[in-house]
Amino acid sequence: MRRRLLPFLACVASGCGHPATVEECEEIIEQVARLELRATLGSSNEKAILAEIDATKRELKDSTMKDCVGKRITNKALECVRNAATADEAAEDCFD
Repeated sequence: MRRRLLPFLACVASGCGHPATVEECEEIIEQVARLELRATLGSSNEKAILAEIDATKRELKDSTMKDCVGKRITNKALECVRNAATADEAAEDCFD
């Protein structure tokens, strides 16, 4: 799953908008991880989902700082990620 998140970080680099903050990049990682984990673990295992999200954020900290923070991102892309129903939807619809 962590490899799956790397394209999201790279996609943030394109387009107009504003420089992405640490918080925005972490929000993207958290939302995509949450969607992915709910698809595999189900929504009833929230403790496991939260633990895995924390582990994912720790593991991707360096690449987040390098590939996401400060790169251009639009409010539309952030809103799209927030409203995505699946990780695939976020990847295909939010960062084109």
